[in-house]
Amino acid sequence: MPAPALEQLIDDLASGGLPRDGDYTLLSDLSRDAAAWLAGGWARIPTEGRIAILERATELAEANVELDFTTLGRVGLDDPSAEVREKAVLALWESEGRDLPLRLSALLASDDNAGVRAAAAKGLFRYVEGFALGRLDREAGQQVVAALRAAATNYSEAADVRAAAIEALGPNPDEWTADLIGDAYETGDPALQLAALRAMGYSGQDRWEEYIAEQFLADDPGMRFEAVLAAANLGSEELVPALGDMLADEEPEVVLAVVEALGEIGGEEAHELLLEFREHVPAGMEESLNIAIETAAGGGLFRRFGDLSEE
Repeated sequence: MPAPALEQLIDDLASGGLPRDGDYTLLSDLSRDAAAWLAGGWARIPTEGRIAILERATELAEANVELDFTTLGRVGLDDPSAEVREKAVLALWESEGRDLPLRLSALLASDDNAGVRAAAAKGLFRYVEGFALGRLDREAGQQVVAALRAAATNYSEAADVRAAAIEALGPNPDEWTADLIGDAYETGDPALQLAALRAMGYSGQDRWEEYIAEQFLADDPGMRFEAVLAAANLGSEELVPALGDMLADEEPEVVLAVVEALGEIGGEEAHELLLEFREHVPAGMEESLNIAIETAAGGGLFRRFGDLSEE
């Protein structure tokens, strides 16, 4: 039987109350009995309360790795409210569970709300990455990739859903994925182009270097920022000179992203560029620059997929 404190909490929530932060420990790492009690009482909680609970649980889990709201998220996936289902997907992004890749794939394929489908596609990214790295069961990985491919190539699907699916497929090494990314980039549709750019960074393939560098010159500072993030994810030292030029960008957020990207890529050239930038570093960016210099001196961070593939 669930603890009396959990029973009381659910009764309070059903009356329109909201849990205090300390109460979330009662919703974390639930036993089978407690999970059944939560599932049985979940519908009694007003919709706005269910949304707020999942939002706060997601925030708290990011701040405290000891909190586990997997069961809470699973309960939310079956909610009649699309907004609750979407928040539940977000709450499960760091959760473990062998059933989750297939549950999210099913949501992507069949949920009647585009926001939920897009969230599910984004949530599948880490499983595509795990599959590419050999950390996910082959059958489950193939089903995840197939669900994302179906969404990405469904031209009657909402653009946000297609974009989320393309982005999530970035780590997949199959050649058709590269074709899909390239086609999305060339559409000119802002959402699809941004998704393609992010997927390029996640791919670990040097074929995308020139495309990423092209966006360093974009008029839109948001696109320049995303291109820098993609360069950091790709980890290519070939992009270091162009990133060095971007240290003169007029947007402070872009400059900060460049500093961090150079640190993550590492290598002698990146390290030298960062050292030279000490003379021009904007106020308030000194600590980030020092961290980047130290990281670059240590060789940068490990690339997402090790060495870049050779074309």
